[in-house]
Amino acid sequence: MSGLGPLTARDLKKWYRNPVSLTTGLIQPFFWLALFGYAFSKLGAIDPAAIDYAPSYITFLLGGVLTIIGLFTAMFSGVNIIFDRRLGPLSRFLMSPIHRSSIVFAKIISAMVRILVQVGIIILAALILPNGLIFAHGFTVEGALVIVTAVVLVAFIFSSMFSIIAVRITRPDTIFGILNLVNLPLLFTSYAMFPPALMAGWLSTVAQYNPVSWSAESIRTVILNGTMLTAAQGSQLLTWLGGLALLAVVMLLIVYFVSEKEIRE
Repeated sequence: MSGLGPLTARDLKKWYRNPVSLTTGLIQPFFWLALFGYAFSKLGAIDPAAIDYAPSYITFLLGGVLTIIGLFTAMFSGVNIIFDRRLGPLSRFLMSPIHRSSIVFAKIISAMVRILVQVGIIILAALILPNGLIFAHGFTVEGALVIVTAVVLVAFIFSSMFSIIAVRITRPDTIFGILNLVNLPLLFTSYAMFPPALMAGWLSTVAQYNPVSWSAESIRTVILNGTMLTAAQGSQLLTWLGGLALLAVVMLLIVYFVSEKEIRE
């Protein structure tokens, strides 16, 4: 028995049965978009070419915000493993006839479900905000699939990474320290918030190899170009998504083998 389904359902129930956690998780994406979007909106007014002639800065920013939500929410999925160990549920799981990797994968999958709910809310919020999201060149079902794929892949990668770390950590403050050390550098060495034209040369070079950039740029490409997507843009889009998919497969294998071997009370 893998136990993946019941464990995932358990984590989701803990989420939607907690009014505070549910409410803050659903409202937070709106504040990300509104506060960052309007705070940095003057960047677009200074140089429209810098934001790829996006009809509004929020339109440009949306790909980055969706990626950030996926990144930050995914990172904290590993914290639940530590709390399960300290509060006792992990001991019961280990005595059950389930794969140990299912304990970790359940955390990852439940985090991705929460992230997709937040993604839907933030897109709706972007559409109703003044000077908000504008699909200047239309939008397609394929574009929606690109958005979902990019967010899911980047969330899986970082949720897996921090879940692996959490497997051998017993103190919550330790993983919180690691999270705070890693999340902001990942954010600011990417194209999530700013285009390459507004970044220092060395920083833009580093950002090219950041998976956060790949996700943000994939989403941004389909939002800004819609039905006007060129062959070159399509090829670049496949390169970004392919890189994310490759990293996700690598992380899946690492999570499986590390969890089966290392997870313990």
